[in-house]
Amino acid sequence: MIDRFHERTKWIEQNIMPHELQIRAWLSRNRVQNLDVDDIIQEMYARIASQTNLEEIRIPIRYAMQVAYSILVSHVRRMKSVTITSRADLDELGLPSLEASPEDELAQRDELREVEEALATLPERTRAILLLRRVDGLSLRETAERLAISEKTIQKHMTRATLFLMHRFGRGAKSAHQASLILADATDENDETSC
Repeated sequence: MIDRFHERTKWIEQNIMPHELQIRAWLSRNRVQNLDVDDIIQEMYARIASQTNLEEIRIPIRYAMQVAYSILVSHVRRMKSVTITSRADLDELGLPSLEASPEDELAQRDELREVEEALATLPERTRAILLLRRVDGLSLRETAERLAISEKTIQKHMTRATLFLMHRFGRGAKSAHQASLILADATDENDETSC
């Protein structure tokens, strides 16, 4: 638990804090009545720190700006009477649209298709374990109990799946051929950990 806290703190220090001055400047230019910049920054950090998986945030500065924007919008909505200037403030915040451009949507669909294809090539048990852990959010113990296998076996499958996906998508990997070898090793085993 302490290690996770330190990892989370380190991620925020490396990916969000260097942009704090830029975020503060943006907030100062786009002030909303009765809302202090320091309060927004503090809430922004709290919301980011409460996220389950920070590593999934691809563009930290954009994410932090979206969180700050969300805080502004929430504040305006909670105000008892929304003045015309408050509405104008929201319209003029200067953030690019939070909706994806057609090009971004196409790229995201392509990425999703590639992930689906990669997951389809995983052995059935490894795929099931990966989905239970990363998509359904089950703990190691819950996954082991649901599948009636040991936690060590779950860890081995998760390691294989992670290595396979890293190799498949090129993060610290050598080639797609190497990814195939990871799966071949996994299917060759005959113990409880086989896929």
